[in-house]
Amino acid sequence: MFQFSYKLKVSERVKAKCDRHPRYNPEREGRSGIKGGCSTCFSLYDLHQARLSLDSAHHEFLRKAIPWTQVSKPRKKAEGSASSQSSSAL
Repeated sequence: MFQFSYKLKVSERVKAKCDRHPRYNPEREGRSGIKGGCSTCFSLYDLHQARLSLDSAHHEFLRKAIPWTQVSKPRKKAEGSASSQSSSAL
């Protein structure tokens, strides 16, 4: 049997802008929106692609792992202890 547990927490906040092309948005314009072979715009595009591949890998992992997970159910109370408590209350 193979068993492991995992926790994944990705906290990201990136505010970056090219000094020469402040209106460049890699989500909207993609690689074709880079003007003049700007290295900063290429870095922004690469960062966006890395985020997309990380999201894709996380979703792929969840898609494969969720069918194998088991939801733990709360334990049932013992019948004998529950009846003795109710009879002592009377």
